[in-house]
Amino acid sequence: MKGAPRSSQFDDVYFSVDDGLAETRHVFMQGNDLPHFWQEKGAAGAQDFVIAETGFGTGLNFLCAWKEFCETAPLKMRLDFVSFEKFPLSKTEIQEALEPWQSELGEYADKLLEQYPIRVGGFHRIVFDSRISLTLIFGDVNEYIPELEARVDCWFLDGFTPAKNPDMWSDTLYRNMARLSYNGTRFATFTAAGDVRRGLAAAGFHVEKRKGFGRKRDMIVGHYAEEGELATSSRPTRIAIIGGGLAGTSCAYVLKQYGFEPVIYETSDRLASGASGNEIGLYNPRFTALRGADSEYYSSAYAHVIRMAGHAEAIEYSHRGTLHLISNEDKDRRFSKLLENWHWHGDHIKRLSKEEASDVAGITLDHEALYLPDAGTICPYKLCVYYAKDIDIHFNHEVNDLSDIDADAYVLANGIGATKFEELPIHTVRGQVTIVKQNDALSNLRANICYSGYITAGVNERHAIGSTFQKWLEHSDILDEDDADNITRLKEAIPSLGEIDFEIDTSRAALRVSSKDRFPITGRVPNEDNIYLSTAFGSHGIVGSLAAAYLIADQMRGGVQSLPKSVAKSLSLQRFIDRAEKKRLNS
Repeated sequence: MKGAPRSSQFDDVYFSVDDGLAETRHVFMQGNDLPHFWQEKGAAGAQDFVIAETGFGTGLNFLCAWKEFCETAPLKMRLDFVSFEKFPLSKTEIQEALEPWQSELGEYADKLLEQYPIRVGGFHRIVFDSRISLTLIFGDVNEYIPELEARVDCWFLDGFTPAKNPDMWSDTLYRNMARLSYNGTRFATFTAAGDVRRGLAAAGFHVEKRKGFGRKRDMIVGHYAEEGELATSSRPTRIAIIGGGLAGTSCAYVLKQYGFEPVIYETSDRLASGASGNEIGLYNPRFTALRGADSEYYSSAYAHVIRMAGHAEAIEYSHRGTLHLISNEDKDRRFSKLLENWHWHGDHIKRLSKEEASDVAGITLDHEALYLPDAGTICPYKLCVYYAKDIDIHFNHEVNDLSDIDADAYVLANGIGATKFEELPIHTVRGQVTIVKQNDALSNLRANICYSGYITAGVNERHAIGSTFQKWLEHSDILDEDDADNITRLKEAIPSLGEIDFEIDTSRAALRVSSKDRFPITGRVPNEDNIYLSTAFGSHGIVGSLAAAYLIADQMRGGVQSLPKSVAKSLSLQRFIDRAEKKRLNS
């Protein structure tokens, strides 16, 4: 067996040099009395079992738990595994570290590596199949564990030894463990350090020593011993989704993964009849200088779309990368702060000189650029079709009253039409996209380029140029002056394309929906038990709608939440209610 991999940050090994898998089984599986514990809970009627881990590392603990769960847990039970990792390894590093157990864990390791997220900070939800989900959180556990919403059955306290990584073993960790636990939640850890024992005991955990693994004399195990029982709630089964665009079809796609029975109700005779029906769509995060709800949401959403698109069929997925031109001082400041503050690995975002950007683009550019090599294009219409595969769809069905539909819960995903059922602070924004035919000059374009508009690399020998932004127009008629405006802005941003005579192939206009604060509105409607919203994604419908769908599914099933709780709060309609009340009190 090769030597155990070692962390350069902490000068410590990721697992025992004797046998990492045997250590996992001794410390975490036997220490938490697994699989007996999940069999016991399954016999009591529990449908979900949640394990939370500090220190994902190579994923060895997760893979071991995954294998044991599939082999021994009740068939109707799901495993939700949550893990924090401040310094995520690359796919290659993980693959090399797990090589000694290829014969035993290779099947599971291959699936993990296929879905492993790009290394950007935040929450990453991976659904492997109908029974196994992983919420992988890239970042400092002390920063992110207060943001976790879950009810944990047992803890794997891993990570590096307290002597070399004291910051992780903190009061913040122990307090939040208690917050997320119930009377009977278990924990196990390889360490028996006195500070750890005292910290856990002070947070309400009963702590006892056990024989350690290999060269370690002792380890500790225990359970949460404070008052409080595991809360249970009934989950709906049949879900009516109003709207067949990206918001509605992505909800159907995710809900089906979790065993719900989604039904789509669409007013027209086809999917994506509105803003989701474009032929070519860019997927990008929304950029902010500082980290906050926006960056957390769009980082996770962007990474999720990349994982999904890599396994989807017939969606015209192309990840040629996208250049965001740094054409003014405001963008220069914002992008510089972004690079400082966002927790993105350099493999996934970098600043390029204008010469480097030109080389990536294949054409001459006059500005530096922020480069996202994983970004690209998808056909939004075909993505909706992919999401809705094998979903029950009622076309030409106008819903005027939710009570007319036989369902346990409802998702309003019909854009501005959602105002028929709820009072919402949303409005439409007209946008027209111009599709031009490829010519000799454009055939050299190898990446998508964003400025105040955008041009895409070639898709089926055509390029999308867009788009207009018109709050004051409420129609989707094609306007020749809008095509001219799209092309003029392109030539101004990229002078090397200034002499090209573009041949327009087709154009499309639609009404996107945005909120007053330009952030989506999604999640359970306040004061309603069974009505949910997924709307106001603006120009980020491809990335935003999928993340919203997972949040809605988590709220319905009462499971681990796929986004930080502060982000879920920022997405909720409740934010506008709170602002209105604050304004009333201050007036």
